[in-house]
Amino acid sequence: MEETPEATNPKQVGKYHLVQRLAIGGMAEVFLACEKADLGLERLLVIKRILPHLAQDTTFVEMFLNEARVAARIQHPNVVQIYELGESGGFPFIAMEYMAGSTLKELIQAATATDRKLPVGVVLHLICQACAGAHAAHELKDPTGSAYGLVHRDLTPHNLMVTDSGHVRLLDFGIAKASQGTDMTRTGMLKGKISYMSPEQCRQEELDRRSDIFALGIVAWELMAGHKPFRGQSELATMQAIVGGSVPSLREARSNIPESVSAAIHRALAARPQDRYHDASAFRSELKACARAEGIDLDPDVTAEWVRVLRGEVHDAKQRDVQGAMERTLVTLSQVIPSPPMARLGTEETVVSTITPMATTAVFGAAGTVMLAIGLLSIVALVAVIAFVASGFHQAGLPARPNGEFIHIAVANTQDKTVTEENHLPVRVHLEAVLQQPVSFEVANSYEEAAMRLINGEVQFAVLPSGITNKLTKTYPKLHIMATKVIEGSANTDGYLLVPRESPITTVAQLNGHKICYSALHSRTGYELPQATLTDAGLNPETDVTWIPSGGHQQLLRDLLDGRCDAGGTYSLNFSSAKEEHGINTSRLRVLTITGRTPHDHFMSYGHAEPDLEKSLTSALLTYDPEQLPAGVPEAPTESITGFVFGDGLSGKPTR
Repeated sequence: MEETPEATNPKQVGKYHLVQRLAIGGMAEVFLACEKADLGLERLLVIKRILPHLAQDTTFVEMFLNEARVAARIQHPNVVQIYELGESGGFPFIAMEYMAGSTLKELIQAATATDRKLPVGVVLHLICQACAGAHAAHELKDPTGSAYGLVHRDLTPHNLMVTDSGHVRLLDFGIAKASQGTDMTRTGMLKGKISYMSPEQCRQEELDRRSDIFALGIVAWELMAGHKPFRGQSELATMQAIVGGSVPSLREARSNIPESVSAAIHRALAARPQDRYHDASAFRSELKACARAEGIDLDPDVTAEWVRVLRGEVHDAKQRDVQGAMERTLVTLSQVIPSPPMARLGTEETVVSTITPMATTAVFGAAGTVMLAIGLLSIVALVAVIAFVASGFHQAGLPARPNGEFIHIAVANTQDKTVTEENHLPVRVHLEAVLQQPVSFEVANSYEEAAMRLINGEVQFAVLPSGITNKLTKTYPKLHIMATKVIEGSANTDGYLLVPRESPITTVAQLNGHKICYSALHSRTGYELPQATLTDAGLNPETDVTWIPSGGHQQLLRDLLDGRCDAGGTYSLNFSSAKEEHGINTSRLRVLTITGRTPHDHFMSYGHAEPDLEKSLTSALLTYDPEQLPAGVPEAPTESITGFVFGDGLSGKPTR
């Protein structure tokens, strides 16, 4: 399989927009992503995608798919939830629950770094939850009631997450094996982290759930002592220590641990499987019994307090970094139809909308009853909308729309869906009058989505910024510019790098170590020009600053005012109009520097439309004059398009 730029550096996987890469490992890469469903419901989640160079390895692909198939069947509060197993561009991916928190490994490291030991009650509370999650996995059954015989095989502090509330979830079933199905272990290949393997796993013998119990015993020992029990000078030495069956005394490593608790953990670490607990539930019950006997309170509030003490600042920083994406998930159900897909049925435009199981899951949360009631009302409203469309309803004051086959144009939603639609409404009215065909500006979730809808033939045309246009035309030579927007008399705009007015930062070089908000990854003024400006100032934009997604140019201004970031890139018109149009107090911001000049958005084609239609549309754009529109057509709220110029707005030539 030939790797494409999208394969090695994807911006979207399936219907999920990638916010940032979280990690990359030996088998997969992990992204923070945002789901934007058909009904407008948005949320953050995690995408785990197989690495492109492994996509041709059927063994790795099957191992990867096995993780999703297994984990998706486990429904338990202490196991991370899997939403979807899918494929995008030939690469399998898993969409799963996003958890804001730390791994138990990070918790241990934070305690060690501050010379602290986690209280015994906190450790027991954490391990009891881990046992509950492991037991749910071990007990998994198929629809006929037969046990899968699942063994996780990588139960380590790295694969146990804890939130600020002290809640633990088990994740990463990438090397889990069920007794049903194919054993995907290659000869001579050990799976799992050496320090947490059971003796039988080191010997590559058949495993059952008691191997995971041994791993849980190691995790408990490490949480108590602050270091791992088996620490050889090499992997081989570590394996020999595990197989040898000599477990270091936990009470020697930490003297204040009750004897009963130490004995329970040591039983989980018995060399022979038959000498351990028969299942994780029994281990959990024994630990809870020890706590009761010793008067140790397994208080979740105490656990939460310790997590906050050790990792609270880190969690807060992470939360600020993803706040822009989180804000985009708080969409009201009054926006339940933000971008309905259009099904082309002859000459009619039919609104199609479906409620997916995934969307339903996200809607029914803590306020499930209330959301259900609102959802039912929204469905009633949806039926009404469909009825109005079917009856030829159009906005009051606008000319009647012509009949015929729709011309579909994708445009990215970088501000607000309603604003984006209203900005293009005058152009739509003009195009329909000239071409005598109905025109549909279909709001996509991102520049990338708009571009791919054009390339894939879902629409005939798209409106794209110069940044993504320059990149994509190198990979897709058929993609070309037809015309460029003229806004308030200019086909170009200045890029601004803004800072709060009271900021002590006076030069670009002083941004070293600071946070910079960006509107979108492919925004020329919002991301690319600021990066180039940092480079010109001698900074490395990849390492010297922290980039924070805002999700739009207007939101970027708000983020700067709220202190989420120290600087941010936008374009001059957004800065000058935001106060009047959106009530954003831009007087509290100042321009640090002008980052450069760039054309406004381009109307793009990929050759899916008939040549005559493309020529007619280009000609119609070039004759656009808002002063000649019929009375009653409202003005654009933020982007006053005053005309179009042929080509790219700089050279006056279309790209081919």
